[in-house]
Amino acid sequence: MRPIHQIFIATGCALMLATATSGEDWPMWGGDADRNMASQENASIPVDFHPGELVGRSDQIDPESTSKIKWVAKLGSQTYGNPVVTQGLVLVGTNNETPQDPKYTGDRACLYALEEATGKLVWQLNIPKLGSGKVGDWEFLGICSSPAVQGDRVYIVTNLCEVICLDLKGMANGNDGVQDEKEYYGVEELGDADADVIWRYNMSDELGVFPHNITSTSPLIHDGRVYVATSNGVDWSHINIVNPLAPSLIALDAETGELVGEEGAGISQNLLHCNWSSPAYGEFAGQPTIVFGGGDGLLYGFDPTTVKDEDEYDILPTLWKIDGNPESYRIGEDGKPLKYATPPGPSEFIGTPVIHG
Repeated sequence: MRPIHQIFIATGCALMLATATSGEDWPMWGGDADRNMASQENASIPVDFHPGELVGRSDQIDPESTSKIKWVAKLGSQTYGNPVVTQGLVLVGTNNETPQDPKYTGDRACLYALEEATGKLVWQLNIPKLGSGKVGDWEFLGICSSPAVQGDRVYIVTNLCEVICLDLKGMANGNDGVQDEKEYYGVEELGDADADVIWRYNMSDELGVFPHNITSTSPLIHDGRVYVATSNGVDWSHINIVNPLAPSLIALDAETGELVGEEGAGISQNLLHCNWSSPAYGEFAGQPTIVFGGGDGLLYGFDPTTVKDEDEYDILPTLWKIDGNPESYRIGEDGKPLKYATPPGPSEFIGTPVIHG
């Protein structure tokens, strides 16, 4: 188990940093590739902290009313992207309902990079919505993915069904990588407080992915690759699989964003709803394994060493798979398949696998 910074997201979508902040960085969802979200620093974690009181009818917290809270940072109205902490920054996904820059208005998706010592905004990624409404980019959800950081690179999955790589320093050290941020953000000018995009990979354009409700998964970084679920899902009817041939899990080169692997297990052909789980990494009897909860209700173990299939695609071989649903959830007493989204029916995986031992 590893130590962790003490961070809390409290009522009103505010990010709060507790006063007892010590320990290693927490650069991705789960802290590390095994996603084991445990800390041994039990003695330093405050158990009686108080997040404070709102000032009158406002959405601002009175700092004098807090207890054992170092700072409070206002986020958007909905915040689903869990924070990570690294190299003096706290990164968290949210929406644009509390605009930090007047040039960004309306319903947009954000990733904030806050100063760990003070909670002040250092830079932000602020991008438009997909425009597909609730079926593909639900209003006001913002960025639901937790970022992953390695070195000076930030990897995040956006509401636009993209995997993007950002410079951890933002625009303050120059515009590296792609040069079209103004068009991408939909603004006329860029500043030091804007995100610097190194590369983007659009899973809809490149792979035919149809995201359902929102694109959400937290990247896994391992051995120079970034692994993400694609959020490929069903359409508005919750019945039709738009693209059963689109992969549910992919691997990209961390340096270039090039596609270097995809699952070949056919998960999308048996989708129940969508693929929102986040992959984890472990070694079992010496076998490196990417562990992934599929949108078909099966837990998969994939070999990260790709092989070519008959169509020359780079495939992550399936090492094993386990059905998370008892047979009685799949087949009724009459011998017929049970329907998804009914009490006796099957479920997909949404939670992140955790590996220990």
